[in-house]
Amino acid sequence: MRDKYNEELKELNAALVEMGKMCKEAISKDVDALADTKSDDIDQIRILYEKIIKQREEIENLCYSLVLRQQPVASDLRNISSATRVIVDMERIGVNALDIAEIIPYVADSPLKTQVPILMMADAASYMVSKSVEAFVDKDIELADSVIAYDDTVDDLFDEVKSSIIESIRDGKKKDGSAAIDIVMIAKYFERMGDHAENIAKLVHYSLNE
Repeated sequence: MRDKYNEELKELNAALVEMGKMCKEAISKDVDALADTKSDDIDQIRILYEKIIKQREEIENLCYSLVLRQQPVASDLRNISSATRVIVDMERIGVNALDIAEIIPYVADSPLKTQVPILMMADAASYMVSKSVEAFVDKDIELADSVIAYDDTVDDLFDEVKSSIIESIRDGKKKDGSAAIDIVMIAKYFERMGDHAENIAKLVHYSLNE
């Protein structure tokens, strides 16, 4: 019985890693679309989002199966419960990626998008997503803590984006006012991705009851 549980637990971990890869790919597609807005990039993000939703459903079913058929002990239940919370945060990262994709066409011609650290925020969010899932699957407390600490980097970049946008408006670039608001919203979605990744990292502690 325990061997079967361990086998299904490995399947669960593999599914979580795959969902994390989907989220990271969605962020990468956002970056591609920001650099060179193309409808096919945005369409691919929508497709990825649908895959993320489907992956969440499959992981939920696997978690239910583990609970109902394998009779897990208390520590196992905590781990499975944590996994169901991880996929909620990953789904929301997918939502954020889609939100960004839908804004990108409105800033395609704005020079402001190259004057603020949007791509740095994307890289930071992508790193946090990847490492938070890795920490959860490997039950790596040290890595989880580093992800939690790294959220400050994303927050600082978001503040830098806001400050740069405010400065550009003060300099009289009012014609880009609408694009400026959109760029701040894109930055906010990347910042939220960092928050979701931080949540995942914190679940490492919860899953280990620490």
